[in-house]
Amino acid sequence: MYYSQQSGSNSSSSFWLGLFCGAAAGAAAAMLFAPKPGAELRRDVTDGASRLRHTAEEKYGQASDVVGDWVDRSRRAVTEGKRAFMSAKPNGMDMS
Repeated sequence: MYYSQQSGSNSSSSFWLGLFCGAAAGAAAAMLFAPKPGAELRRDVTDGASRLRHTAEEKYGQASDVVGDWVDRSRRAVTEGKRAFMSAKPNGMDMS
C-alpha cells in the first residue's frame, strides 16, 4: 500500500500530539488524586501549568520556524519556475 510522505508526517505529528496531551492529562489526574494539602496541590498545579506553557511556547516557536522555512522555499521555487517559464516561451508569443 502506498502512503505519501505527508500522510506519514501527519500521523506522526498526531501521535506525538496525542502522546503529549495524554501525558499532560495523566499528570493532572495524578496530582488531583494524590493525598496532598490544598496549598501544596495548588502550587504543584501552578508549577505544572507553567512548565506546560513553557513547553508549548517552545514547540510553537519551532513549528513557526519550520513553516517559515517552507514558505520561503515555496516562494523561491515559484520565482524560479516563473523565471524558467518566461525564458522558455517563444519570442513574440503573448502569454497573457
